[in-house]
Amino acid sequence: MKNKLTLFLLVQLVLAGTVRADEYPSFTIPKGLLKYANSVIRKQETILEIHSEKKVTIREHFVLTVLNEAGSKYAYWSETYDKMSSIDKIEGNLYNAMGQKIRSLKKSEITDLPVQGAGQMIVDDRFKYHSFEHREYPYTIEYISETTNNQTMFLPGWSPIRGRGMAVENSSFVIISDPVYTYRTKTWNISGKGISTSNGKKKTEKWEVTQLSAVPSEYGAPPIHEVAPYISLGASTFKLGNFKGDMSTWEDFGKFIKTLIDGQDELPEEEKQKVKAIAAACKTDREKVDKLYRYMQSKTHYVGIQLGVGGWVPFPAKYVASKGYGDCKALSNYMVAVLKEVGIKSYYVLIRAGKDERDIPVDFPSSPFNHVICAVPLGKDTTWLECTSQTTAPGYMGSFTGNRHALLITENGGVLVKTPKYDKTANQYHSRIEAILNKEGQLSITANNRYKAMLGDDLHHFVHSNSNEEKQKVLQRSLDLPQYTIRGFDYKETPGDIPVIDEQLSITADHYAQLTGKRLFIVPNVLNKWEHKLTADTNRLFDIILNEEKIEIDTVRISLPEGYKIERDLKVNQLNTPFGSYEVSTQIQNNTVLYIRRLELSKGRFPAKMYNELLLFYEKIYNADRAKLVFVKEEA
Repeated sequence: MKNKLTLFLLVQLVLAGTVRADEYPSFTIPKGLLKYANSVIRKQETILEIHSEKKVTIREHFVLTVLNEAGSKYAYWSETYDKMSSIDKIEGNLYNAMGQKIRSLKKSEITDLPVQGAGQMIVDDRFKYHSFEHREYPYTIEYISETTNNQTMFLPGWSPIRGRGMAVENSSFVIISDPVYTYRTKTWNISGKGISTSNGKKKTEKWEVTQLSAVPSEYGAPPIHEVAPYISLGASTFKLGNFKGDMSTWEDFGKFIKTLIDGQDELPEEEKQKVKAIAAACKTDREKVDKLYRYMQSKTHYVGIQLGVGGWVPFPAKYVASKGYGDCKALSNYMVAVLKEVGIKSYYVLIRAGKDERDIPVDFPSSPFNHVICAVPLGKDTTWLECTSQTTAPGYMGSFTGNRHALLITENGGVLVKTPKYDKTANQYHSRIEAILNKEGQLSITANNRYKAMLGDDLHHFVHSNSNEEKQKVLQRSLDLPQYTIRGFDYKETPGDIPVIDEQLSITADHYAQLTGKRLFIVPNVLNKWEHKLTADTNRLFDIILNEEKIEIDTVRISLPEGYKIERDLKVNQLNTPFGSYEVSTQIQNNTVLYIRRLELSKGRFPAKMYNELLLFYEKIYNADRAKLVFVKEEA
């Protein structure tokens, strides 16, 4: 592919002598930028002008050459707006490989839609979007836009490299502000400070990068912000609607949030009596928390309500009590109010939620949060409550909000705290399988599988989001068996700070074992085979980050037909590596196979030079999980 692209660009260079080239011909891209690149930013100019605490203008000029289909995912323009922001200008052009304009953007081609999300019902956020949808590579797009934000709580950052496979010829970021206005910056992978100038009326700070190579896609590579230039921007003092705040410190920012939630935690008299009655029947504060949390789950459901400043101000607890719904802010505020009514102190907590979301920069106070939860200190422990879920166990955060920093809003302002971490002592899977193999090779399986902590997160969603009929359909197509029928299934959940899900499956797997002449071949690992296979890479650039940590223990007992003896057992497999360990063993006695497998994965950061060791570890597990026992029919 690379050779074809190089040849194409050479042909274009020859043709350039006879065909007029415009400003962005693709053949002028420096050869060194083509390595790993699917697209190249030719020019990116972002000018952020802070007029006051209530008005910010962002002007951007963005030119991108798309080299192949993989690069087209960045060939678009989009912007959100609401009652506190506006899109004032958008222009666009499409160029061919020679840099000649094909056509310009028409206003009628811009998509303008409301922002939608899971559970959203009432929002005023909208977004505009456009893509030329061109498919003759290489081609170049150009967008020139201007937007206005009527608040300074959120200031846009600068990320010259927007994703992997993107190179940069030139990108700059300029901040223009009043000389006395203060803001803060945090930089990653940028040496030195921006260039500052002032004419007395305005001060200007500028950063610029040139000739940045693309970041390749590598398994387990650090997130893009760790390896590419990035600037976060935060106001010191700011305004959001009629509210004024300060985020110079986390404590100050917490004081601002407190002004938004003060007075919102009053319950109706009837509701007060209900929650007091529930608490009166409990013996401990933890029991009260659990029972009142379950009460909240039973009478409320999540609905997104985000209108203007309302995206940060919760609806009052009285509103939730009467309506039975609210967003994360409203429901968490309601939970705080309920616990307050029975004499239990709890806190409103801001957090950055999402299974794959990175943690907030703890040394840079800002507003990177997208979710609110509730924290209840009880002695030396804290019980965490996810108030938007009607099924999550009290005290459990899981992969959505676990193991990250959050901002707890106290009477004195914000305090950074850490949510629970779930390591391999918590994340465990235990499986016990009893199976009977008949003489036709059909395997009848009874499986009892136990999932703990984050290993049960997806299963919890599966159990609560599907009818029995839908569960049957999903199970019938999702198991790693060649041909099988689900005869029955059942799920039982045990709530707690470390929740447990017990799964029972009854399965018939036709032709599971291979019968060839006198021999019988069978894979003793019935349901839990390793799936990861990596590609060899001798030019690995970045460290390896492994985030999964867990322990799996499988015990499988298979009864064989009469008259077979072992001809080839499994090789002894015992692997101990920095990435984890793996061990399997078999015992064969009285026509019964006992297979025991133990896999332990460790979380950590490892140097790039260890990549092929990881590849070998995964490969050995993959092969061992598919290894076959061979039996031979005994002579009569």
